[in-house]
Amino acid sequence: MPMDYSWIIKTDIAHRGLYKSGTKYEENSLAAIERAVEKGYAIEIDVRMTAEGAIVVFHDARLERLTDGRGYVSEFTYAELEKYTVGQTGLKIPLLTDVLDLVNERVPLIIEAKCPLSMDPFQLCAGIRFALEGYIGKIAVMSFNPKVALWFRDNFPDYARGLVIDFQGLSKFHRRLLTSYSLRRTNPHFLALDINSLPSKFAEKWRSSDKPLLTWTVKSKGQETVARENADALIFEAPAVAGTLDDGTP
Repeated sequence: MPMDYSWIIKTDIAHRGLYKSGTKYEENSLAAIERAVEKGYAIEIDVRMTAEGAIVVFHDARLERLTDGRGYVSEFTYAELEKYTVGQTGLKIPLLTDVLDLVNERVPLIIEAKCPLSMDPFQLCAGIRFALEGYIGKIAVMSFNPKVALWFRDNFPDYARGLVIDFQGLSKFHRRLLTSYSLRRTNPHFLALDINSLPSKFAEKWRSSDKPLLTWTVKSKGQETVARENADALIFEAPAVAGTLDDGTP
């Protein structure tokens, strides 16, 4: 019997947690993630790998934008990263296992694997799967890199897997051919499509297959209107969906 992945579109998805830059609710922080849980949103997080293979929740390849550190995350061990805090949170960069412990199966979690096309995804994907061992909450894994979806298709096909597609992926003929090839090869359960690609015939065709279409990153009420009409669920940042966020405890 086919697996039911309809839960992916039951609620909108807080991008990097329900965050606000420059506050204690910084992106991908435990505080922003807990805030999203309390509001009942599903959560999208970004993960990447450290030098020794630990899976950390951090968007950028480099440390500079959100910490006092300098250099690539992949060049540090996790023990070395622990001395840095994320923005104004006073909190360290979390491990994926830290997020799983915090969420504790209360809301769905969408994990975006940060994996350059030039990178062999085996160690990253295996690390994600190891972190998920024993976790029975609703989990989906997605990536711009189709090799991530391919790895999960071949090794752990029951996990919901998706491809992330940006505007450039549909903007030129040769890019559309590559995207179509990736879809056929990986057979994803869902897509996460750039809001700037909506509306489009591509989106209409995908939705006609009865597979979920997410759209990112919805940041305004105007984009929210477009997204509601052309996608099944929104990966959003306030003030879209959540309205204006204050700086205090919700």
